[in-house]
Amino acid sequence: MRVYYNFDRRTHHSPVANPHPRVYVGGESEPAQALAAKEADVFFLNGRPIEVIRETIAQVAKQPRDRSKPLGFAMSAFVIARSTDEEAQEEYHNLRAMVVAQDDRSELLKGVDSEVVMFKNLAKYPGVGSNGGTAAGLVGSYDTVASRIAEFNRVGIGTFMLQFQPFTTEMRHFFEEVMPRVRSLELVPPF
Repeated sequence: MRVYYNFDRRTHHSPVANPHPRVYVGGESEPAQALAAKEADVFFLNGRPIEVIRETIAQVAKQPRDRSKPLGFAMSAFVIARSTDEEAQEEYHNLRAMVVAQDDRSELLKGVDSEVVMFKNLAKYPGVGSNGGTAAGLVGSYDTVASRIAEFNRVGIGTFMLQFQPFTTEMRHFFEEVMPRVRSLELVPPF
């Protein structure tokens, strides 16, 4: 059993996670959903359109649960935020063109079962970024992206793992421009 500690200058040892670290489970198959519902603290979803996320959360929430705490939900997504929706769409098309020109997954996909749900969804939602990337629709003006984050939060997403390109510059824009807008919106805890 692992024990996690915080260390301060007085070397006082106290557990960080009580009674244990949070367990995140990801996956797109029905067995992954059942496992998450039964055992996980958080079910981690790949970015998808909000209707798909809403349906998935509803489906997973109906599964039997052996834990007393409710299951949380998290989502991965790629963000392209600009001053206007048009500027964001232009950047999306530029990045998408680079992905199409450079993306050869033939070696990666050799020997992979074509029935794997994740690979079916990759084909269904082409875009930019991994783990659903831009399929979540976090592409738009600062206001549009903040509004979409709030919408995902309202359907049950409490944690976001976001991707940016180039990372440092875009992350800075996100925290300077989008997060103040998100904070001004009414969100559902634990966001």
